[in-house]
Amino acid sequence: MATHVQVRIESGILEGYVTENKEDSGKEYYSFQGIPYARPPIGELRFKAPERVQPWEGVREATKDGDQCFSRFFNQIHEKAGSEDCLTLNVFTPKLPVQAEDGTECHLLPVMVFIHGGSFTYGSNSKIKQNPEYLIRDDVVIVVINYRIGLLGFLSLDDPSLDVPGNAGFKDMVMALKWVNENIKVFNGDPNNVTIFGQSAGAASVHLLMLSSAAEEELNNKDIVAMYSSLDTQEEEDCETRLQ
Repeated sequence: MATHVQVRIESGILEGYVTENKEDSGKEYYSFQGIPYARPPIGELRFKAPERVQPWEGVREATKDGDQCFSRFFNQIHEKAGSEDCLTLNVFTPKLPVQAEDGTECHLLPVMVFIHGGSFTYGSNSKIKQNPEYLIRDDVVIVVINYRIGLLGFLSLDDPSLDVPGNAGFKDMVMALKWVNENIKVFNGDPNNVTIFGQSAGAASVHLLMLSSAAEEELNNKDIVAMYSSLDTQEEEDCETRLQ
């Protein structure tokens, strides 16, 4: 039976659990899943920039993944999955904070924030898909985020009366990074030692966030690692070359 553990973040108390790391000789780590970092983007908030999560009373269970963001199944255009109430993240840490006898904090750990891929149309932060156990062996705190995808994440309309400016998914990422800055110390993570990395569309997102003034404050003092780029480095051929 899993041992449960509680922490208090800015919005309330979370209850996660201790689990075995099968990649590291059975060492244990702490898992907190399905943590909301923004209000559910439903109703009047659909297509809008995310708003700060509202505090809750009591203890919020954080022992399983939140819903994936509404998407299609890969290569199955008519099959859909997920929920609009999906702006959650998972935090995995090998250690929780311990104060020294003089009241000072012990050594904080580096943090790695992962942005999943999926062509901006599918994918999630599911623990099964984004298993933290290999990386967490090296004493780092792992954060894996969900963000809106597909039309709900990236639809943009020119008509200002419709108030659908676009790039809600990127704005979700910025909000998640803000959450990390404000809360990661609770999980023994160092907010001044954060690496942001991604795969495929997640890697492209990392590059695009670097170009965004809206993300500048949250990316300050962050390290950037991208697996696949948003930049096309292939040389453009002229028409004559292509026709030969």
